[in-house]
Amino acid sequence: MGEFLHVAEIAFPLLFQGILVTIQISVLAIIMAIIIGAVVAYMKISDMVLLKAIAEIYIKIFRNTPFMVQVYLAYYGLPMIGFDVPAFWTGALILGFYTAAYVAVILESGLSSLPKGQSEAAYAIGMSKTKTLLRILLPQTVVVIIPSITGQLVQTVKDSSILSIITVAEMTMMTKEAIGITFSPLIVYICVGLLYWALNLVIELSSKKIEKSYKRRSI
Repeated sequence: MGEFLHVAEIAFPLLFQGILVTIQISVLAIIMAIIIGAVVAYMKISDMVLLKAIAEIYIKIFRNTPFMVQVYLAYYGLPMIGFDVPAFWTGALILGFYTAAYVAVILESGLSSLPKGQSEAAYAIGMSKTKTLLRILLPQTVVVIIPSITGQLVQTVKDSSILSIITVAEMTMMTKEAIGITFSPLIVYICVGLLYWALNLVIELSSKKIEKSYKRRSI
């Protein structure tokens, strides 16, 4: 126990710096993913063939290629086309685009699960497709997809650990530094696991509160 406390005392300041970066990059990626994912989902259910095709291609590219490969392509590819983007922002961007593909699929499946009669009734009284989506379909969809979205957001936090390969100083990278100082990988990784668990627990508890709030409104 004494050794654990000694190592934790040395490791936690480094890991705390890392988790702050993990939180920052995850929040940015999640905000991007929700915005881009909503747009892609809307394109996917659009009547326009071109928009549907673009959305389908986007989803297939980001879901069917390894995230690590996408990270390397962004990190080395952006400077080659004239964009000198810091590693932090490169990581946030590619994590956001990657997560957006999954968010789009979740949103589309949620919208598809609603009875078509609701849309037809809204169109019959003169509501446009956009108004029907925003005022009738999306509020119901949110309740349906919250568990799936929560799982994806937790996965996004875990996926952020891969960004250490492009020198983003998130928790995984700071873990290696802590191990190099303490020479106690097991204890350091236990501390890392506890921090990731606490962060993802906050996401899960927040999502449950949002879900309860939406359910109360719908009653």
